[in-house]
Amino acid sequence: MNFKTARLVPWILLCILIASGALVLRNLGHSGITYWDEGFHAVVARNLTKHPLKFTLYDQPWLPYDYKGWGENHIWLHKPPVAMWTIWLSHLIFGINTFALRLPSAISLVVTTWLTFRIASDLFDKRAGLIAAFLHAFNPFLFESVHGYRYSDHIDIALLLWVQVSCWFLLRAIRTGKRRNYVLSGIAMGIAYLSKSYLALITFGIALVVWCVARGKQIYHERYASDNRAQSETVRPNIHLRDIGSQLLSAIATVAPWVIYCLIYYRKEFLWEHKRVLDHLNTDVESWGASWDRPLFDYMPLFYPLFYAALVAAVLCLIVVMFKRWQLAELFVLAWGIGVIVPHTLAETKTPSATMIAVPPLLICLAAVISRAWQRRDWGYTSVWTAGMLAITIISGGRTLVQSRDQFDGLKKIAPFIQTNFWIVEQLIGFSVLLAIFAGVYMLVRHYNVQRWLWFGIRTVALVIALFYAGRYVHAAYRVTERNSQVPLYETSGPRLQREMPENACFFLDDERVGAHFDLMYYADRSTYQIYNKHMKEPRDFKSQAETAREAGAIPYLFSVKETVYDYPLFIEGEADIGNGKMQHYRVFEITETE
Repeated sequence: MNFKTARLVPWILLCILIASGALVLRNLGHSGITYWDEGFHAVVARNLTKHPLKFTLYDQPWLPYDYKGWGENHIWLHKPPVAMWTIWLSHLIFGINTFALRLPSAISLVVTTWLTFRIASDLFDKRAGLIAAFLHAFNPFLFESVHGYRYSDHIDIALLLWVQVSCWFLLRAIRTGKRRNYVLSGIAMGIAYLSKSYLALITFGIALVVWCVARGKQIYHERYASDNRAQSETVRPNIHLRDIGSQLLSAIATVAPWVIYCLIYYRKEFLWEHKRVLDHLNTDVESWGASWDRPLFDYMPLFYPLFYAALVAAVLCLIVVMFKRWQLAELFVLAWGIGVIVPHTLAETKTPSATMIAVPPLLICLAAVISRAWQRRDWGYTSVWTAGMLAITIISGGRTLVQSRDQFDGLKKIAPFIQTNFWIVEQLIGFSVLLAIFAGVYMLVRHYNVQRWLWFGIRTVALVIALFYAGRYVHAAYRVTERNSQVPLYETSGPRLQREMPENACFFLDDERVGAHFDLMYYADRSTYQIYNKHMKEPRDFKSQAETAREAGAIPYLFSVKETVYDYPLFIEGEADIGNGKMQHYRVFEITETE
């Protein structure tokens, strides 16, 4: 990259960051709170505005509960504190609303995009950094997580942010040898742990891999001169076992205060939740058990829509390059990506968002192949890039066909997700065939003057296809923001109930939409129990439970969205504008004592 082009890099990056930030803010405050998992985190973060060190789901548990059941618990330690503290701070600044609920995730998306650029630029070059930043900035899955539409929200976004911060400081530590950077990497790793537990240890794993390889190999780092010619020099990574110890001890010191606090005040809840985290390794937790192939052939294609097979091809290419000539760049990103994927593949419980922290390194792998094809005029990288683009274009696919986590009994089949999403294998086979053809063409023309023109033609084909998919990629992110899910009933009625209802009100809700009770709890700040939804084996006996709540000191009410006739005194009646000229009627009855 020449001097004039290099001057444009900060401006291009700034445009990417502004465009991504502006797009992700579009309809960010939609009122539809997703049941999994956003609803839980929204209510807990809201309750933190009353007591920042006490994490509660049902702030006033009027009905008996089991501390092992995180879905209706009082003390809620199902997730560590950092992400919800961030939402709590946003609520303090912007009020109790869904824009404040999701704003920390939107800001984190922009910051993680910048971190992806920095890490890719430090490892490879600024062109790879810009490409990786673009792919990160408009990733549709990350957009869905920011907007709360996936089985993830700010919990996973916060984990991604702090893992990247930790990796960035680790990379600086390896290159400079400064103990301060190892300590900062460990502190960030500790904060990542306090965002979503043991997944944060990936940074510690990367450090161990680099240290182990450095003991037996000379690790190279590739730098570029101003004339775009690669200059290789031997670099001995500044990493020793004591440095890794400093990183780990810093992380432990960061985590220790929270752990000690929980063991003192909420020991049984903390130990139970900690056990359930470890149970993911060898137990089917909450029906998320699946065969080994689910992460690779069901979850991960959602992270990289349209071009998943091309990305896998790029990763395989860099694996070959790494074993051929050990370089810090390939070693670092592959240790990061593979270190996330392999444990999740081996664990019995597999959740959709657990491999999200592998998004940056895998995007960097694809960006590095494209950048090297462009910069070096290299037949190898150009062939990998072009073959990948052609394979995903010629062979249809790009959408996973699995509809739900219960579609397969993953414990009884060897590879059901490969069979169902076989288009991924077909695209990889197509890539291999095309790569072999390009290799054969190169062998035929390498001694002729047409080689340069042929290389230019192949690269142009790859660029045109890549630009086409880049447009569809951004459009997919745009469609996430266009969804604009609205549930105005509770957004409208909640503040009214909070003003007019006593603080010891306990609601029983007849809305059968899954998770509707969390909407009412979030907006009305009153404990709410859903009478029935499709996940419940049988309807709740709310009449007898109302008596139980009354004995505990509550005043029980029935919040009704149905036209059912109830033989209770009407307390409040109202309507909410739900759009398209329609109004939704709601009634609140006081459940009186039975004679």
